[in-house]
Amino acid sequence: MLPIDAPVLLYLWDKRTFHLSQFHQPLQLAQAAAMLLVGLDGPLHITSQGDALACRSALLPAGLELSVDGRGSRVAICYLDVFGEDFALLAPRMAASLTGVLHGLDSEAACIRRFDELHRSSAAPEQVYAWLDELINPQQGVPDGFVFDPRIVRTIELIKADVSCNQSIAYLAKQVGLSVPRLTQLFRQKIGIPIRRYRQWHRLFVTSVGVARGMSLTEAAVAAGFTDSAHFSHTFRSIIGMTPSAVLAHPQGVRLFAG
Repeated sequence: MLPIDAPVLLYLWDKRTFHLSQFHQPLQLAQAAAMLLVGLDGPLHITSQGDALACRSALLPAGLELSVDGRGSRVAICYLDVFGEDFALLAPRMAASLTGVLHGLDSEAACIRRFDELHRSSAAPEQVYAWLDELINPQQGVPDGFVFDPRIVRTIELIKADVSCNQSIAYLAKQVGLSVPRLTQLFRQKIGIPIRRYRQWHRLFVTSVGVARGMSLTEAAVAAGFTDSAHFSHTFRSIIGMTPSAVLAHPQGVRLFAG
């Protein structure tokens, strides 16, 4: 039986974002960040590039377009770090791949049990973050061959420093010593999405953090660079695959935290 009295968990950290909720409608995702999904009560039915699969855990790279149907199951969603370190740690631990979707986490059964426990207890943010760290990087190491590109790190720092400003790619390229075509190419290669898409994703994050800290949705959206709450809602649905109200207006309430 599903714990129907348990609230939605929506915890926002700078490195990762965690969302655990029951899903009755399919999510139409245009991936702006890599994600780990775990179906707590039944399989996830995923359609990507015309291929379909059913699985209990899936690792999705940034930039992928697909549909995910939980069919009433609770789904734990972890949006992973933007630079790809989490993805690089998890990818070798998935059993199989189909059209870009990696699935079958090696510790899947234990992972499902732990997420179920965290949901039933409405676990505090620090408990969830500690579990995510343990799940993703149990050895606290760096993935083999993984390096941060300092130019991309700096580009993201510049975007984050003034999220409400549409800094031109020419300006960003000049600041990191690259040509516009080279920055555009390198950013997509390292992050998996175009600069504009990343900026939209980060603005969604900043808006959600503002709401978690007591701002109205309109105030938070405008402060993050959206023209109004309708612009925010449209972007939210195009990237996250559902409306903000589907996340924030759950019948059992939402436990919302921004760290």
